[in-house]
Amino acid sequence: MKKVTKSNLEQNLKEATSTLLEMARNSCWNKISDNTSYIISEIKNDKQNRTERKKINDKKKPKSLEKITAELKVFYEDLYDINLYIYKSEKENTIIEIQYYPKSLLESDYYETVKSNQPMLHSKIGLPNYRKNDTDKFDINWELGGIRHEWNSFLAKIQFKIWNINVK
Repeated sequence: MKKVTKSNLEQNLKEATSTLLEMARNSCWNKISDNTSYIISEIKNDKQNRTERKKINDKKKPKSLEKITAELKVFYEDLYDINLYIYKSEKENTIIEIQYYPKSLLESDYYETVKSNQPMLHSKIGLPNYRKNDTDKFDINWELGGIRHEWNSFLAKIQFKIWNINVK
């Protein structure tokens, strides 16, 4: 977790991107490209499921880090938390989703305590529910769905049911 200033936002996003790509290379079997582009999303208090998020993000046009940084700087004072995720990785390009949580969505009591704080910055990788341990490598694009993800989810459910029956 990093706290960033308006002036070092782009540099911190570059460093967080490098960290994220390295995390992905250590956890996933995909080839992760250093050629990155970015999309931006606001984190809302209502939960969005994976399918809804994919539909919304597929309509977004990926942009350069410079353009995304300029967009974030417009409402920098309202930024509470910035999270970087790999949205999609292909051989030639990796699209990184920058999700931000605005301070204005915080409860009023908590808002008063953090209103002058700098935003926090995190790099995160979503983990599939069928991953058994930390050494299991997985498809970085699992959140986009696809036959491999559906098959692995199906197998995990069957294995859980078998395990549950054997425990009883």
